[in-house]
Amino acid sequence: MFATAVKVALRDLRRGHRGFWIFLSCLALGVAAIASVTAISSSMLAGIARDGRIVLGGDISVAQQFRNLDQEQIEALLDYSTEMIGFVETRTLFRTADATKSILVSLKAVDARYPVYGDLRIHQKLGISDLVDTQSGRFGVFVDQSIIESGNAKIGEIISMGDQQYEVIGVIENEPDRIGSSAQFAFWPRVMVHLDSLERSGLLSEGSRNFYEYRLKLKDHINVDQVVDEIDERYPYLSVRSFQNASPDLTDVVNRLNVLLSLAGLTTLLVGGVGVSNALRAYLDTRLSTIAILKNVGGSNRFIFLVYLTQILVLSFIGIALGLFSGYGFAFAAASGVEQMLSIPVALTLRPDLVAVIVTYGVLTTLLFTLWPLGRALNTSPSALFRDVVSNERQSASWQFAAVSFVIAVVLAVVVIATAYQKNFAVWFVVGVSVAWLAFKLIGEAIIRAAKKVGLRKSSVVRLAVSNLHRPGSTTSDIVLAVGLGLSVLIATALTSANLDRQINGLITKEAPSLFFVGIESAQLEEFKDMVNDALGVSEFNIMPYIPGRIIEFKGMDPEDALVEESGRWMIDDDGERTVSYTSEPLKDVQMVAGKWWSADYRGPTLASIHEDVADSFDLDIGDSMVLNILGRDVHAEVANIRDLEWRTMRLNFAITLSPYPLNTIPHTSVATVHVAEGLEYVLQDQVASTFANITVVRVKDALNRVNELLVRGKNAARIVGLITVIAGVLVLAGIVISENRRRAFETVLLKTVGAPRKFVLTVFSLEYLLQGSITAFVAVVVGSVTSWAVVSELMGWDWQFIAPPAFYTAILGVVISLLLGMAGVWRALQHRPLYYLRNG
Repeated sequence: MFATAVKVALRDLRRGHRGFWIFLSCLALGVAAIASVTAISSSMLAGIARDGRIVLGGDISVAQQFRNLDQEQIEALLDYSTEMIGFVETRTLFRTADATKSILVSLKAVDARYPVYGDLRIHQKLGISDLVDTQSGRFGVFVDQSIIESGNAKIGEIISMGDQQYEVIGVIENEPDRIGSSAQFAFWPRVMVHLDSLERSGLLSEGSRNFYEYRLKLKDHINVDQVVDEIDERYPYLSVRSFQNASPDLTDVVNRLNVLLSLAGLTTLLVGGVGVSNALRAYLDTRLSTIAILKNVGGSNRFIFLVYLTQILVLSFIGIALGLFSGYGFAFAAASGVEQMLSIPVALTLRPDLVAVIVTYGVLTTLLFTLWPLGRALNTSPSALFRDVVSNERQSASWQFAAVSFVIAVVLAVVVIATAYQKNFAVWFVVGVSVAWLAFKLIGEAIIRAAKKVGLRKSSVVRLAVSNLHRPGSTTSDIVLAVGLGLSVLIATALTSANLDRQINGLITKEAPSLFFVGIESAQLEEFKDMVNDALGVSEFNIMPYIPGRIIEFKGMDPEDALVEESGRWMIDDDGERTVSYTSEPLKDVQMVAGKWWSADYRGPTLASIHEDVADSFDLDIGDSMVLNILGRDVHAEVANIRDLEWRTMRLNFAITLSPYPLNTIPHTSVATVHVAEGLEYVLQDQVASTFANITVVRVKDALNRVNELLVRGKNAARIVGLITVIAGVLVLAGIVISENRRRAFETVLLKTVGAPRKFVLTVFSLEYLLQGSITAFVAVVVGSVTSWAVVSELMGWDWQFIAPPAFYTAILGVVISLLLGMAGVWRALQHRPLYYLRNG
């Protein structure tokens, strides 16, 4: 039976493939979206793994913050290596003659041996040795292209960093180990200088937040993992990584981005599934007589099912193949651009396991959306099948098809969750899509029921248009589902983007300071205070201790084990390295959630004031213990109070603030904030930077502008994902229009036969599509708004508000698309000759 069914299926396909371009397009688009994202991300991960030594800059990286390695540690590292280089990374102010063009930069100081692996490329064909002019004694500096493009500096210009002057002599084209850096300074533009110049700059003073890094090329036949373990055990407070884990943060980001975009691609595939279902239904409408004949000559439902299941699988594999070819083709074409733009090595790869997962997505989605219409056709009697297809009297599919469809949906959900890097996110995605899907289906059915109850007697145009919403064979429910889901994604993207813009623009409150000063040494404190207090335009000046530490324990547990909410993971990232402070007076702009502040003269065991987010993330309460290692000394503290605060004021508030004793006896630096009248902040900034080389000056507005630049890239990517989903929705709508063409043609002929003018027919159907589009757009605004609220408020923890323009502009787009595509189908129906339909009506 199976062989016969396959033979009949393939023979029938030879003359029945017309109209399947919607089927193939919807399937191919979703598969292509997933394939392209998966291919790019897997190629980036493969590139990081392949070029691990170049990404890291050595076989092993050893780093320490705030102070250099001692001689014993350096000699121990030399025992493992054939080659070892050291360099320093820090932040500093890149000062030009025009103070308004001075910017904060990430500075890297290297010597002539750099790099161990990879190639440093400078646009001017220069090398590290060119950073030192032996004749004039002047030092040079290489800068990021962004510094030149922004006009902050130009080649040949003399600039200052710390106490040292430099000449801009080159532009960095490629820094091989940038993404493998131990320091978290990639946020700021990069500049590179010779290590000798840093010695004279004053930037290496004690307490400055510098990263001292070493890269080792190991001796032959030395086990890398064994070396890492030995260094970790011998020097537990050094940060050690091997080339096998060259950039864990970047790997994590790529994996998270892959999950997000892959699930967005899966949404596109699911939206396209509605188009697949409608395309199959339209195809089966043309095969009703064939199915009826097969039934009448004794063909069993099983045989007919095998015939059309074979056709579905053949067409699905063609669509999946087209999607894979397109997606991987795009990924391979974009690989070099991605590598250049992100400075991430890309190793083009075609992983069979990922291809298998994508094919599984495609096949399961196809079966999920095709078994039901196939079951409906098989469950209809031959007499009904022989009637004119316009009657649409076929019954629902049997319970077996419903059960199988449910099982396929569950399997698809399990595959999505099992193959996701972030299981929790995938679970919420499955739940969210299921709820949205069910909501749109119920809303579509509600619209049909409401249209039935509307009594309109005055206007025949309106009456006919409303009747079309609930007539037999109405596609109102499918249109609301497909177009609504696509529009919801785009509206959610638009609203989220608008809220991010609002948050960034409103992130600085009136109470926020103009400048931050970081790394103020105790010996400089009084002179610094005098300078700030004497400066023009200063209205508020706050200063607090700034002490580096590492979180060792919460409630006697390792911080990783104590973590109960992932939102608090930032507290223990980077090996738990955090900065803490101490004070006797309660902090400003805080609200006590629990406990009370210690007295100003308190000198007992160390007490801690923690932010509410820290308490929630690690399940901490009043009286719970914590241990922090501060400058090599374990400090045991007890939670005395839990507080909330307004971060947007950007006042000096630390997540963990301790009672003064014994921290006030430990050498430390301070951080300060200053409010300065607009236009005068550059004067104070330049004065402090030129007097105190070690103090890092941060302009709040510059930091927010930098954040906004990075957010723009993310928002653009989100818009692209939303548009792809809408394209899938448009394809689905086009498929619905095409599948309805014969029915529309028949209805149009009947209206023309009873004397309805063309204008009347166009008006009726345009009103129908306008009603469908408007209702769908309204529902999409609601669903998209709820989704955006969930992302902004629950995921990001920011305030959300409904911003009407982007939501309504996008909704209007959906109405226009629905109207144009619908009327295109009606116009085509108007071109048909009435005689054929009247004879067969």
